[in-house]
Amino acid sequence: MALAFGADDIDGTIDDSTKIYSMSGAEEQHPRLTIAEIERMAAGAGLRAVERDTVYNEIKH
Repeated sequence: MALAFGADDIDGTIDDSTKIYSMSGAEEQHPRLTIAEIERMAAGAGLRAVERDTVYNEIKH
């Protein structure tokens, strides 16, 4: 739904290897989606998920 209202970046850190949530004092959580889940969500909205680097160049695997 957010994509339909102009959101274009749904996650800044997909793989939280820094454990930023627990470092901030939050209870241990895993608030993340897999790449496949993000791709399915985008496809369900009729869009294509694109992974980008810090300057928004498309990363091709």
